[in-house]
Amino acid sequence: MTAEELHPDPISRWKHRRRMAYAALVASLLYPLLVLMNIATDALVSLAWPFYGLTGSVLAVYIGGSVWETISITKDGIRQ
Repeated sequence: MTAEELHPDPISRWKHRRRMAYAALVASLLYPLLVLMNIATDALVSLAWPFYGLTGSVLAVYIGGSVWETISITKDGIRQ
């Protein structure tokens, strides 16, 4: 199985995955600043657990998926 058979456009696939992970990371870093600036603090504080659960899971899936794909491609002998 070649790399092209795994996905027709792997560069585009990784570009979009990376953008989603960066957006989640930036949002996770900006969230405390909004709370510190007192912008709708009660509403933001009540959403902290679901928000960080969502953004953390997006980052975990990106990192885990990329590691898993790299290991499986290398093990199958596609990438030399």
